[in-house]
Amino acid sequence: MKLKDKVVILTDGSSPLGAVIAERLKQEGAIIASSGAAHAVSKKDVDGAVLSILDKYGKIDVVVHNNNEVIRANLEDCSDELYDRALNINLKSAFLMVQAAGVSMKAAKSGNFVFVSSIHDEKPTGAAFGYSIAKGALKMLVREMVLDMGPLNVRTNIVEAGPLEGDDEKFYSDISPLYEHTRERIVNGQYGTMEDIANAVLFFAGNDCPAANGSELKLDGGFLLSYLLRSKKGANIKPFDPALLLELPEARS
Repeated sequence: MKLKDKVVILTDGSSPLGAVIAERLKQEGAIIASSGAAHAVSKKDVDGAVLSILDKYGKIDVVVHNNNEVIRANLEDCSDELYDRALNINLKSAFLMVQAAGVSMKAAKSGNFVFVSSIHDEKPTGAAFGYSIAKGALKMLVREMVLDMGPLNVRTNIVEAGPLEGDDEKFYSDISPLYEHTRERIVNGQYGTMEDIANAVLFFAGNDCPAANGSELKLDGGFLLSYLLRSKKGANIKPFDPALLLELPEARS
């Protein structure tokens, strides 16, 4: 078992994705310790949750930061409250968890942080700009953590989730066509699943690849590269016409 007796803090474990991640890690022997709801973002709450876990188990082996709330708002009309909420849930919560749990990991010279994020840490949505800003900053936090914690054998990696079923509605935008015909933009025409994300989290949480530190695993099925395709699986591409060879310069010479 890849995570036998490993104590794992999982944020937002009550969400549908959190439940799938928890079940997958339990299958590999992990002890799942919830840190509370994603919306509870305060230093006092996070520090208290981490201390209670340390008191109960005596260690923290893995932190899976799973906060992921898409708050739809455009740039011009977004209120301060909505903007703060997007950054607090998706970014500040991660920073607070790193501060709280990182101390014991660095002291033990062992540990893994895994952040469940999104392809929108590099690709704007056109529908939820605060979400993209938070995820982009989260990616930089991961890189800073590698320099700070890596020398003490604490690894930090990130899973970038691509389109799941329903994301075409969640991220639909009047100013971006990214989520129009979403399934057709995925190279094999299949949406990602929560199980895909959970398996990626397991990969980073375990020790199958100790060299993975600061790594980004994109799970988008080639979605962000689909503009390179003429069509899916060759559909609507005209068959090759041998007569075209006669038009080559070599054929005319």
